[in-house]
Amino acid sequence: MSGDKIIQKIEEEATQDAAAIQAAARDKARKEKDRILAKAQEEVREIQARSQVDAREAVGRLQLIAELQSRKENLASKRKVLQEAFDQAASQLAALPEAQWKTLIGQIILSADLSGQETLVVPAKDRKRYEDGFLEQLNAALEQAGKKGQMTLSDTAADFSDGVLIQGETCDYDGSFATLLEEVRTGEEYRVAELLFGAEVK
Repeated sequence: MSGDKIIQKIEEEATQDAAAIQAAARDKARKEKDRILAKAQEEVREIQARSQVDAREAVGRLQLIAELQSRKENLASKRKVLQEAFDQAASQLAALPEAQWKTLIGQIILSADLSGQETLVVPAKDRKRYEDGFLEQLNAALEQAGKKGQMTLSDTAADFSDGVLIQGETCDYDGSFATLLEEVRTGEEYRVAELLFGAEVK
């Protein structure tokens, strides 16, 4: 074989080898590209799936927050109405006509467990009522109930605006209107709420 043919053969083989290498490289590159693209698409799907889950969870959280806020505002509104109802009751007690006021004070005092020798602490504005014969009426009622009718008025005015504080030897009884209303509220708030709203205040 001549030298030219040898060289030609070498060149042909080199060309074939180069072509094979290029084809293999292109195939490898295509496979790598396909692998990367498939992985990227899978990651996109995962991200989209997570996003949908996160979005649903976010919507759920927002709905829950909205529901809680609504319940909170509803509760605050109902409590405000209840407070207004008891504030109105306090105003009505403070403005009782004389006869009704005496009846209520008499019930407070006579329903307490008294010996009849207690001291009454009353608001300064009510003191004249007691001094003008009401205290005598109360003592007379105690005597009729079989107790000593020897209650006296304290020289110190009460620190509340309406009602009476009964000071005894062993204990005191707070008959202020504010305390009586609070006791009623504690015991009857549920029932009052049902009357006002037709359902439990939650």
